[in-house]
Amino acid sequence: MEHPRDLSRLELLAGDPALDFANTLEGPRGGRSLVDWLPDYDALLSWSGHAGLLDGEAAEELRSLAGRRPSAAAAAHRDAVRLRAALRDSFGALAAGDRAPQAALAALLRAQRAAVAHAELAPASGRYAVTWTSSGLGRPWWPVAQAAIDLLRSDRLPRLKGCARCSWLFLDQTKNRSRRWCSMADCGTAEKLRRRAAARVPQ
Repeated sequence: MEHPRDLSRLELLAGDPALDFANTLEGPRGGRSLVDWLPDYDALLSWSGHAGLLDGEAAEELRSLAGRRPSAAAAAHRDAVRLRAALRDSFGALAAGDRAPQAALAALLRAQRAAVAHAELAPASGRYAVTWTSSGLGRPWWPVAQAAIDLLRSDRLPRLKGCARCSWLFLDQTKNRSRRWCSMADCGTAEKLRRRAAARVPQ
């Protein structure tokens, strides 16, 4: 596995920022998480930029603010980790064919309300989009909270799946909805190699 701080190497394969954010905690399917890509506030900022949710200038402003207000930055990081837990609990259950836990849904709504308190509506390609211009320390995760509610209310939700090998979530965009892996180059290949090795073992 890659070093957890090297955010540029973390693939964004889920098809939605809320799911990509959930995937910043990584491990085997049904097992203990092994890698946390967001160990601190600086990593949260880096991920937000990597995912295209925060531009470089805004990220540097927030990094400077975090340096002056470390306790507030740590609190914003804890809020992001709580949001991620709610994402994994709710979308993980839905991907498994179960109902999302009410506590997780309530946590997503709380996060979205906090985010919307800092939001504006701005014209975007003939319609309006939710945008954030505030430099509050929660800015890196605000778009994620909104994306989660948007996904729960969209017709894309039936395409939600969990990787057959690891804990990552994704939207299956294939025509026949046959995608099984977060990535064929990673989990798909690893599973094929495992099966080949098992097939060579004498019975």
